Amino acid sequence: MNASPHPKLGIIAGGGTAPRRVIEACRAQGRDFYVVCLEGQADQDIADDAPHTWLPLGAFGKLRDLAATEKIVEIVMIGRVRRPSLSELKPDWLAIKALAKIGMNLLGDDALLRAVGQAIEQECAVHVIGVQDILGGTLMPEGSLGALSPDTQAEQDIARGVAVAQALGRADVGQSVVVQQGLVLGVEAIEGTDALLARCKSLRREGAGGVLVKMAKPQQDDRFDLPTIGPDTIEAAEQAGLRGIAAEAGRSLLIDRDRVRQLADEKGLFIVGTR
Repeated sequence: MNASPHPKLGIIAGGGTAPRRVIEACRAQGRDFYVVCLEGQADQDIADDAPHTWLPLGAFGKLRDLAATEKIVEIVMIGRVRRPSLSELKPDWLAIKALAKIGMNLLGDDALLRAVGQAIEQECAVHVIGVQDILGGTLMPEGSLGALSPDTQAEQDIARGVAVAQALGRADVGQSVVVQQGLVLGVEAIEGTDALLARCKSLRREGAGGVLVKMAKPQQDDRFDLPTIGPDTIEAAEQAGLRGIAAEAGRSLLIDRDRVRQLADEKGLFIVGTR
């Protein structure tokens, strides 16, 4: 019998380490959980020591049956999910019915995630929640996180990045921008932040390094795909020759806060929550 006051949680896991943090939080809370690892998305070993199964993103029928069998009440979607092609999606009949309502090819990433979340709630009789409802204290605070703070040039680059990221977000394109000395070196599209940073490494100019700016889309449902900063982001930013990261305060996830702060200080990067 579950002694936890929390209802059983289904964790739909994409790539990266964030799903592991949710698993650890459930164990700390004594909360029952079950992990659905997304084929082609989740890391292979993310749930080896936890109750789990592997499903393609389009297996709505199996997800519905699993939610009923496991008595799952709430679901959280966490981790990187690369937008799949229709062949990779492997939609079953229930997914096809849902996608026909959604009009998959007409939607950007955020609109698609909202529609998929709504379909999961309707078809699986569960409540979709945000990861911030489970991982207390994971939202980016406002102001500098570590020992370093942006100087005047970096503040100007941050302001430029915020404006560009908000414009991209309104078009439902991406969440991340790299700006150096007022120049936009790159914007995130379908490739994700890591690929953006790798691309910008070869585009950097001489002088003060650039800044990675991550902002939630203005119309974004905060239960899905909030911008995320973690240790890997610090490593990638340092390798790209950047000198700092700015993420939207209150609408970005900060994974492994202490480790992020330590790495940023070690590598001489600033981390700041902005509005």
